[in-house]
Amino acid sequence: MKNKKNSSKRRILSPSRLIVLIILIAGNTFAWFIYATKIDNTVSVHVKGWNVTFEANENEVTNQVSVNVENVYPGMEDYEYNITAYNNSEVTASFSYEILEARILNNSYVTVEGRQAAGETVLATDPTSAELEQMLAEDFPFVITLGTTGSVLDTNNDSEDFSLTVEWDYESNQDALDTQWGIAAHDYKTAHPNDSSISFLVKLILTQNAN
Repeated sequence: MKNKKNSSKRRILSPSRLIVLIILIAGNTFAWFIYATKIDNTVSVHVKGWNVTFEANENEVTNQVSVNVENVYPGMEDYEYNITAYNNSEVTASFSYEILEARILNNSYVTVEGRQAAGETVLATDPTSAELEQMLAEDFPFVITLGTTGSVLDTNNDSEDFSLTVEWDYESNQDALDTQWGIAAHDYKTAHPNDSSISFLVKLILTQNAN
């Protein structure tokens, strides 16, 4: 009879021990849930690749490009400079450009974007890239044109081109400007035989599109 009473006592848990056991079981279950959730999140994450390049004459270049036109004069052969942008990524990309600086003979220009890129204070007289581009196309007897073949690059090695051209027809129907700038171009090259007549610093921009 005494042995049966002792066995019954061993099988009955005290209330305090029962509470501790419940806490331990609940804690282990919660810890397992957190662990399983972390494992599930880690497995399901996929980071899409981002890989873009710029090439000029089959050589890779940076996204800030210097373009130099050695000599300009009425009737010159058209000048053209091209860069190809490649998107080797898993996301589409937007393609654009900004003129940071330009020099036309002795006339130098720094754009708002150029000042900002250099960390300098923007001056009230600084044109924006778009304003300078319009001036280059309209205010000289020679025509300077910048542009891209497209503004969006698809995934998996799609490409678009950036180009800069300079044209100065012998007969531009702007005789006064042809004479004024023709003399200025000759005088500049005489005084600076080793310098380019026109130079640019252009920033090419490829940004990820949200997919």
